[in-house]
Amino acid sequence: MHILAIDTATNCGGAALSLDREVIGLVMAKQSLRYSETILDMVDFLLQQHRLELPEIDGFAVATGPGSFTGVRIGLTTIKSFCQALDKPVAGISTLEALAYRFRQVDSRVAPMMDAGRQQIYGALFRVEGSSIHPEQEEQVLAPQKWLEEVPRNGCVLVGEGAEKYRQTILDVNPDARVLETDNRLVDQLCPLAYERFSKGDNCNAHQLKANYVRPPDVRLKKLTPDP
Repeated sequence: MHILAIDTATNCGGAALSLDREVIGLVMAKQSLRYSETILDMVDFLLQQHRLELPEIDGFAVATGPGSFTGVRIGLTTIKSFCQALDKPVAGISTLEALAYRFRQVDSRVAPMMDAGRQQIYGALFRVEGSSIHPEQEEQVLAPQKWLEEVPRNGCVLVGEGAEKYRQTILDVNPDARVLETDNRLVDQLCPLAYERFSKGDNCNAHQLKANYVRPPDVRLKKLTPDP
């Protein structure tokens, strides 16, 4: 089963191609603010390198957020257009889940942290069971200090760009915390996660694919503000 995955929600996005669980091709973006100009070129490059045509892809995967609102929309629009044209299934996968999955072999729990701006982070907590991960905490957007109060002090590793940015805050809350200063690269993790979902029939079509903003876009926040 060939799976094509894209991530335009993070600052370490790109496109990945897999055969079943094995990633066989990966292209990363150096300029995340130009995803709208580069993502199709990355997809074309992967397909050409492996002598595949887009209709030969069996399923698609996309990072649904949280992350850049614009980036999330670019990714979903791109994948929806592929799925609608080809009538192929898609797996929409949380950026936090994919980031945690990348580090599933490090500890019994993984807490991914992504910078959300406004002195906040996107965070979640996942429990590792074998080669799989399971959510233990809902995805949230909070001030890092407040979110860290809900994170176990032991048997947990904190990962992602947010963990790097707020390393000192983490250590102030828990001096014994395990922190991996890493980037937000996760596009290659989308492929095995999508393969698991396709194997279980846990996928959707283009119409059902939704963004996972966690925090409403700014335009929605303005609408919720009462008129003076």
